[in-house]
Amino acid sequence: MSCQTFKFTGTGQCKQFLQDVKGLIIVEKNTTQTVAQAKTLAGWQALICPATTAAIKGTYLNIDRGFETKTPAPEMATSNTGYKEKTKDLPVEFTAYGLISYSDYQNWFAGDGKEFDFVPVLADGKLLTPLTSAGLQIGFCGRLYTTYDLPKAGAAEKQKAHEFNIFFDDVEQMKNLSVITPDFTRKELEAVVPVGINIDVVTPYNVADGTVVLKATKRGTGQPYAGFTTFAQWEVVELTTDAGGAATAITATSASLGLYTLTFLNSVAKLTGDFKIQAVTVAAPNITYLSNVLNVPI
Repeated sequence: MSCQTFKFTGTGQCKQFLQDVKGLIIVEKNTTQTVAQAKTLAGWQALICPATTAAIKGTYLNIDRGFETKTPAPEMATSNTGYKEKTKDLPVEFTAYGLISYSDYQNWFAGDGKEFDFVPVLADGKLLTPLTSAGLQIGFCGRLYTTYDLPKAGAAEKQKAHEFNIFFDDVEQMKNLSVITPDFTRKELEAVVPVGINIDVVTPYNVADGTVVLKATKRGTGQPYAGFTTFAQWEVVELTTDAGGAATAITATSASLGLYTLTFLNSVAKLTGDFKIQAVTVAAPNITYLSNVLNVPI
């Protein structure tokens, strides 16, 4: 702890409470932007739905289902003479329940225990965020944990599905808290998140010709998605043994059924080991549909 110079100030005319936390902007660690950018929807679109998957830095999570603070009380000590004082401030902890499908929740399993930066979004759209020493907007540094559980029974318990436990790591950031009033609403922010698509393997990778049959469906409804009709939309994001792997051709005659036959090759021949792919639709200059990352076994 460190004492700071204290100055008396005036008292504001409004004594209204801040509204409840209803959403979280979750971004990669140390992602910053100017306060002016943070006030605009375009500023967040550049992080959440840019023109390429490589440029994605974050997303928005709707937590209308619930938000419970679990921040411990400050550490207090009592001397042998009975003198009490605060010896330690403890950082913020909370549980958030995502208003998402289980399929969406599964995508977060890979982020269990990962460090992110977090910007709480209030019901009226205001953003709670610290600032850097240079005056830039940055999220609260912290960790996210998911809960692997079976479906819950009972209406009240069901609302506690899709549970995220989040720990902020630096209590000092709370001392530099700013409340930003943006020029967009919370629902407008939610609307820029790309629509989730599920992709699955229908016919395994054929090592003879490098083809695999894949299916794309709208997440939550299972309806076929017919928009991944060019091979460039199917991106290889990870290779186990090869180098230079990419989609090189596509047959999309059954796109209305969500079925696509893709050819994936490395720089000289067929792929020889498992690879991971992701499909994306861009309506310039923003990503509008984005799939899960799918492992294609060989």
